[in-house]
Amino acid sequence: MKTKIAAFTLIELLVVIAIIALLMGILMPALSRVREVAKRTVCSSQLRQVGIAIPLYAGDNDNFMPYYGDPMHPYAVYRDGWRDDNGKLTAMKVALLYEGGYIPEPKVFYCPSNILALYRFESYNDPRPWGTLPQKYNTKDAQGVTHNQWIRMGYTYFPTDRKPKIDPSTQAPEDTAKKIDRVDPYLPYMTDTIRRKEHISHQRKGTYAINALFIDGHVILCNDKAVFENEVWFQYENGIIPYQTFYFRVFKLIRP
Repeated sequence: MKTKIAAFTLIELLVVIAIIALLMGILMPALSRVREVAKRTVCSSQLRQVGIAIPLYAGDNDNFMPYYGDPMHPYAVYRDGWRDDNGKLTAMKVALLYEGGYIPEPKVFYCPSNILALYRFESYNDPRPWGTLPQKYNTKDAQGVTHNQWIRMGYTYFPTDRKPKIDPSTQAPEDTAKKIDRVDPYLPYMTDTIRRKEHISHQRKGTYAINALFIDGHVILCNDKAVFENEVWFQYENGIIPYQTFYFRVFKLIRP
């Protein structure tokens, strides 16, 4: 007596495949949103860590902020050619928090959602350790572009003085705030990387958001359309205004 073996027919198999494909189509966007929310939360947490470390650093250094007087490059934390008498690279901006032990892990200085390799941790950790030059990324990136032998962080650090001295040629501060009690409390002093809108770390379907740190230590998520629809983005992207003017004007748009 023959035993009848149960099996899927071709039609049933195709129906199952279609159902699985439909479920994947429904679930994948939701999973993508969950991952981005998680990265956004990590980013906010990292900025809060910096917001805790800055006052500690200032308290140990006569109220001075981690400093580097170059408003044009708020992301540079080490630069080839900037070394001490022993040949060691000179730490700049938040790299001083790392070297001073206020921030134990340099990956804190990089948003996990950063789009450009220019502002990713992995680009400046080959060879290890982070904080050393030369870096293979600077020799040639994935697009074949050679960059300066710098180490860049993945955030924009631009502390503005309460009463900044404005450069008449740029209409932006000539320098960043040097002391913590001079930082404007109504402007953020560190945000996600801002460059072109398509490079903003937190974006989805034409909407944008930026995590921003204020001097009292609180972090906000700015997703105000008015900020991202302002003409300052067009002016910068088309070379009408320089870097420091762009940073200053965008920071002024982000309110506590």
